[in-house]
Amino acid sequence: MSNIREEYKCAKKSKFMQAVFIGALAGAAVSLFDKNTRYSVLENSKSCMSNIKEFVKNPNGVLTQVRETSSKVRSTVEKISDDVSFISQKVEEMKDIPSQVAQVVMETKEVFAAEQEESSSIQDPQERVSLN
Repeated sequence: MSNIREEYKCAKKSKFMQAVFIGALAGAAVSLFDKNTRYSVLENSKSCMSNIKEFVKNPNGVLTQVRETSSKVRSTVEKISDDVSFISQKVEEMKDIPSQVAQVVMETKEVFAAEQEESSSIQDPQERVSLN
């Protein structure tokens, strides 16, 4: 605890921290010169205050909403995880396709080569002579 107090005293004495704080206040004040910004800050402040009042009056309701939201997020993440695993499975299956296609092409080539050899051995002897 004394460590925190010492750090606070150092920060309090630091001119840099003071300058940062003053700069932030000055920036906030300058930004409020714009009418739209003032209106937006006012509306957001009202909304924030009403949310805080609601939380103070009914903390269980807010906690229920948080639980429901976390449940929805969890189910969404599970669905996404299932989708990713399905897609990766399909990608793995597609990786095997080129080797299967190559095997089918080789088998087809062998069949055509065998048929060609058979057809050339079945030809008439006269046709063979004329080919030579």
